[in-house]
Amino acid sequence: MLLKFIQSGSRILLIVMISFLANFIIAQENDVSQQDSVEKKDGFFQKMLSPDSTQLFRFKVLPILTYSPETSLGIGAGFVFNWDYATASASTNSSLAQSFFYYTLNDQIDWTTLFELYSNENKFFISGKLGYIKFPQYYYGVGNDLVAEEREKFSFQQFYIDLRNRIKIANGIYLGVDYYFNKNYDVSWQEDSKFSSDPFYIATDGYLLSGIGPEIAFDTRDYPFNPDKGSYLSASMLVFSDAFGSEYSYNSYQLDFRHFIPVNLKKHWVIALNFYGLFAKGDVPFNRLPALGNSQIMRGYYSGRFRDHNYIAFQLEWRMPLWKFIGLRTWVGTGQVASKFDQFHMTGFKPNVGVGIRLEFDKRSRSNARLDQGFGEGQEGFYLKINEAF
Repeated sequence: MLLKFIQSGSRILLIVMISFLANFIIAQENDVSQQDSVEKKDGFFQKMLSPDSTQLFRFKVLPILTYSPETSLGIGAGFVFNWDYATASASTNSSLAQSFFYYTLNDQIDWTTLFELYSNENKFFISGKLGYIKFPQYYYGVGNDLVAEEREKFSFQQFYIDLRNRIKIANGIYLGVDYYFNKNYDVSWQEDSKFSSDPFYIATDGYLLSGIGPEIAFDTRDYPFNPDKGSYLSASMLVFSDAFGSEYSYNSYQLDFRHFIPVNLKKHWVIALNFYGLFAKGDVPFNRLPALGNSQIMRGYYSGRFRDHNYIAFQLEWRMPLWKFIGLRTWVGTGQVASKFDQFHMTGFKPNVGVGIRLEFDKRSRSNARLDQGFGEGQEGFYLKINEAF
């Protein structure tokens, strides 16, 4: 009864937050229209308090109300920066920086900062994500056919850095080097845990990972945060080794393909396709094994509900505007995990469908606040995040 009350209250709070955010955006649009008839102020604080899409630097402070299967309701604050360079060409992507902090009803803490920086004509690109999390959650084990009831609760603290940089070597083609660092500590399991005592599960008392590797990418998207057309393909490898300061040695391979088909460019009707694969080989710590389900792909599944050394997933999404800054998304998808490639099979794919709403808060970069409701095999999940899932 208490759980149902909390869930109902969470949804009510989300509706209130959506209304607040919509009124916030409408007010900003009204401010912009009013500024057309009066002399514009170029002061720094004026730009912060009343940003518009014509300004090179846009800064917003947003109240954060997040929700996902892993966190339940989370409350916090976020800072969003979008900017362009006056000397950059029209084809140069807008740069972005975001920092969010929230606390959840599951006694979780998440502080995340991410950025994407583009030089003139996108000749050089660097992105990064760093943060700290304190995250009690459930662990279900390893495999594609796990019983939901056989789960254990564990908690940990974690600090991580994920850096990627790319140099343009030809039209739409980039080469780069990636670096990943993860310090996982203060791990505790429930009493009589079978996972923490099983030698099959590696580093159940914590770990330090440090890996570096190459990446090649192909990118022809018109807008990186919300494309109408173009394609994106990234293939990368990370080598975790004691030579780089890592306590465990293994290789991680990632493949991310996205394609955007403009059904009607004028109306911004788009079909978006996404294939994702993550593969790990070696001594992989227990919760660094590829996990099915998150806020980007296989939305609706608890992250880690199924996990193994190899993971593939696919999704198809329909995107269209509804009214002014409000948009609609619907999607279908599927995915599965396996210990070896030859163990992938047609009957092992998990179903995934969902629907979402978008609220555009920065016209120039086309950045959105997104609300997604995903459904999976015997479970569902709601997400409130920033920018598109892919």
